[in-house]
Amino acid sequence: MARNDHLLSVGNEALAPMTSAIASLSTQIDQLTEVADARSSARLATLKTRMENFTASITLVGQVKAGKSSIVNILAGRPALLPSDVNPWTSVVTTLNINTRTEGDTRSKFTFFEQEEWDNLMVGGGRLGELANRAGADDEMDDIRRQIGEMKNKSEARLGQHFDLILGQSHQYDYFDDELIQRYVCLGDEDDPDINPKTGRFADVTKSAELFMDIPQYPISLKLCDTPGVNDTFMVREQITLRSLRGSEVCVVVLAASQALTTMDMALMRIIAQFENRQIILFVNRIDELADPVSQVPEIRDRIQDTLKQNNIDTNTSVVFGSALWAEAALTGNPDILTEESRQALNTFYLAAGFGDQAPSLDKIWALSGLPDLLLAMNERIAEGAGTRLLDKVRHRARNIASQIRATAVAKTLSEGGGVVRDLDGVSAEEAIARVSDEYEKKAAELTTSLREKVLERLNSAETNFVKRATDSLIAHLEQNGEQGTWQYDPAGLRTLQKAAYFSFARAMRKEAGALYNAAAADVEALYQKLLGNHLGEFSIEAPIVPRVPPPLGIGRTIALDLQSTWWRRWWQKRKGFEAYAADYTRLIASEANSITKDIEENQIAAVLENVRAGLADFLREQKETLLNISASAEQDPNQAALMAGMAPKKSRDDILGDILKDLSNEAA
Repeated sequence: MARNDHLLSVGNEALAPMTSAIASLSTQIDQLTEVADARSSARLATLKTRMENFTASITLVGQVKAGKSSIVNILAGRPALLPSDVNPWTSVVTTLNINTRTEGDTRSKFTFFEQEEWDNLMVGGGRLGELANRAGADDEMDDIRRQIGEMKNKSEARLGQHFDLILGQSHQYDYFDDELIQRYVCLGDEDDPDINPKTGRFADVTKSAELFMDIPQYPISLKLCDTPGVNDTFMVREQITLRSLRGSEVCVVVLAASQALTTMDMALMRIIAQFENRQIILFVNRIDELADPVSQVPEIRDRIQDTLKQNNIDTNTSVVFGSALWAEAALTGNPDILTEESRQALNTFYLAAGFGDQAPSLDKIWALSGLPDLLLAMNERIAEGAGTRLLDKVRHRARNIASQIRATAVAKTLSEGGGVVRDLDGVSAEEAIARVSDEYEKKAAELTTSLREKVLERLNSAETNFVKRATDSLIAHLEQNGEQGTWQYDPAGLRTLQKAAYFSFARAMRKEAGALYNAAAADVEALYQKLLGNHLGEFSIEAPIVPRVPPPLGIGRTIALDLQSTWWRRWWQKRKGFEAYAADYTRLIASEANSITKDIEENQIAAVLENVRAGLADFLREQKETLLNISASAEQDPNQAALMAGMAPKKSRDDILGDILKDLSNEAA
């Protein structure tokens, strides 16, 4: 760790309420466990483990050489951890697992492409080849095949006979250092004699790298994902960046101050446009390289706001300005690493911040570096997002388990005196419970099928409408200009329609799944009442929490219509006659639009609907187990029931449960 690693604690105040609530909830679960039976104790232990394993995922994306790795290194308290001055190849996303539990002594793990993934890249040219094939760009495919051949030959030369053996495998180590990391994630410059010959030996076939470390300055577990830039020859980076962002709580977009958003790769803009405003943080790095940072920063901020507005991204998105180099100087306690230009920019900022009458200090350099603001913004989003959701889910489950413990205790007490009441409409308890469970599993299947059909119908309608408008526009262009020049239709409208369809699906899912969950909880609660009569007192079973709908990142994928390259000119030049233009373009745009719909369906909608079914199924299974246990307790030996009742603590179980339920409800409110 760096000399001044205490600086990493700045920003923890945003997490304090969350960590305090987790500690309090853990104590309440311990109290519940003291009065719980074995089954409920196991469920409570699972809840505690869930809190203990809570990990917030943060993904950094951005332009090549914007300084993503440098920022990750600072956040890890190890300024030289990930190589930032070696030319990275393409596809290795590196994840830093901070304060997470590991199996054994593993400190680093490097996973290679599966054979199928490698074949897709080598034979089909990856995503770029897929697009070229759909567009009929034969010349472009020839270039792709040539580049692939060169890459494959270099990879096989590096790995020799081991090449085919390592695909689909992983290498694990009980340590990591610069040389080991560079061996798996960086090619470097083959013509540079100073580059270690081992550098990049496995980089072509490495899919992901994971490092494991403990940083006591962070009060929670974190996953920091450092992704490469999104624009590479085979678009491997874009695919892997999208995969990393799915499930990520916070997306930090790292930009270079000299470039900001004006020259930012549009593929990256399309991706971040799908996120919710509060999930995005823009970190404008390298302000130390600006000639006049005090006056230039407001200008850059204005340009960023304009670009966000043009791309339909909320202009309230957090924008933080800073310098990884200044942060490194503060963290290492070594200002000598600053260049003369960086030093002058820092002095200018120092005076502008009102520190002119104060002696230079590392704490103030750290403050001006922007890292405290970045840490605070990250922690605020973790606390209000994943942290809040975790607490809500655990409290909810704990309250339901407390109700189950109370019902089980009442059943045992009643069975001792033979007083269990059964009013189950003439059927056995097992049959009544099975009926409710089967009924709602069937309703869940019907609901998810209906939701899927409705959203696909709307997505398909969006495709059809867009294709018609685009084709009409093309024909109008041809009628006015003939076959001269090049025409292109912006696919932003398609994405707007698809996004609207997705969010309509999200609203319908929340409403209809919520209603189904509430009905199921009410019917389950009625079963408890029928089994135990009015002996339960104040008693309720809460409905499961409706699953979260993640942002539709698949909408941001690059499609052939986005490519402003020689492809399009060649495609245009090959067509002759209005009918050929219209027919071929309609075919191309329809296949591209459908590729987005398919991605949304397979990677987003399917997962959401599976979570809807699984959430209800888990709820019903747990309640079914408890209800069957209650039913069975009515038929047990009264002497055994009396013995178990005598094992209750001095303070009555009911009083303890009432106190805990009151605490859980108050904290939730």
